[in-house]
Amino acid sequence: MNPPSLSVAKIDHPVLPDAGSRGGGSAAALALTLATLVVSFWIMPAVYGLVAFHGAVAPLAKPSVLQHVLFNCSANAVVMLSAISLTGRLDQKLSLVFKRVLLAHGTLAFLTLVSRHYYSIPMLLTGVAASAALGVAVMYARHRAGGRTQIGVLGPWQPSLAQTGVVFDHIDDPRADLRRYDLIVVTFVDGLSPEWTQTLSRALLAGKRVRHAAEYLEEARGVVSIEHFTLDHLPERGLTSYRFRKRLLDIAVVIATLPITLPVLAIASLIVLAAMGWPVFFVQARVGQGGREYSMAKLRSMRPPRPVEVGSATLEGDARITPLGGWLRRFHIDELPQLWNVLVGDMSIVGPRPEQPGLAQAYERAIPAFTYRQLVRPGITGWAQVRAPYAADLAETQVKLGYDLFYLKNFSFALDLQIMMRTFGTVLGGGGVR
Repeated sequence: MNPPSLSVAKIDHPVLPDAGSRGGGSAAALALTLATLVVSFWIMPAVYGLVAFHGAVAPLAKPSVLQHVLFNCSANAVVMLSAISLTGRLDQKLSLVFKRVLLAHGTLAFLTLVSRHYYSIPMLLTGVAASAALGVAVMYARHRAGGRTQIGVLGPWQPSLAQTGVVFDHIDDPRADLRRYDLIVVTFVDGLSPEWTQTLSRALLAGKRVRHAAEYLEEARGVVSIEHFTLDHLPERGLTSYRFRKRLLDIAVVIATLPITLPVLAIASLIVLAAMGWPVFFVQARVGQGGREYSMAKLRSMRPPRPVEVGSATLEGDARITPLGGWLRRFHIDELPQLWNVLVGDMSIVGPRPEQPGLAQAYERAIPAFTYRQLVRPGITGWAQVRAPYAADLAETQVKLGYDLFYLKNFSFALDLQIMMRTFGTVLGGGGVR
């Protein structure tokens, strides 16, 4: 059966971006290319002069200095130009951008040292930071303006594909030329016939990306099926391969943000004390990595709970939340004390939301896969927090668990970075809370 007619004005994949570009995508790529050249060879020389020589122009006229500046500008251009053509999931493209930053500027530093040419350490460090920031900006701009992805579906039509809001071409003729498509989605369950095998082989030889429907849906939605998730789905090198770097990132983020978070926390604490009295902090037991319990502090945003309310989840329009508490929760200021939990190792900046021991035990009895969340440290923010509404009952918890398991399956620095970027937007918008 052919799929229903689908059309959308704008396609916004949470993690699965454009696999290619059509129409406006080509215009966007050209515009980004021109912008890259302008930024790299017109704006960045002035930036390097400001950093290395405090804005003085005369040193830039020296051949050795000018050569060093041009090499740094070229490294910036290489990173940005390569970011324009990246394909794959957003977190995968973020990872590739940073790898190319290291490759381009690492090569530049190595050749500079070997050749014993003039170099400026402030200029080299500025170049790395500029390439990382500009590369991500160019990649994301291309991601948002990539144009409509041409997707062909082979096999029986699955209604679940329509739920993604994407336009598909359903192909029912094995003789069809698949080279016009950016992505091929296969829905066959019992294997391919010889005719379809030949057709798909030609597409693969042409460099086309092929995904099974289940894999495509998982990436498009950013969520995995709880029923089909197993430990085999975890990263090939396990969760430990990134854990040490993640811990270093957590400590660096906490220390770097202290000049902002400490004054905000101090002012908010005084306001809570004046408006609601003592205690200023609300301390509660939570379940951490490996099932270990720890004490988590938040700025008090609720009136004292009655006996029947102890250990209950926060509901929509919860009467326990005070007007001041609602404002603190809206902008997540009440969660700033959790930075201490991150610093001492109880939590991470990014990870599954920590649950109360009683609720965690109840969820584990009802949903055995819930225990997998304890494989990593809980986080102040996480993939489930930025992708799904707040969970207050078993059904909503099952939905968020699918996102948490997706995070475990794709555990990486790039995904953490994407989550932090989304969290920043959520905090500025004052959303995602109850």
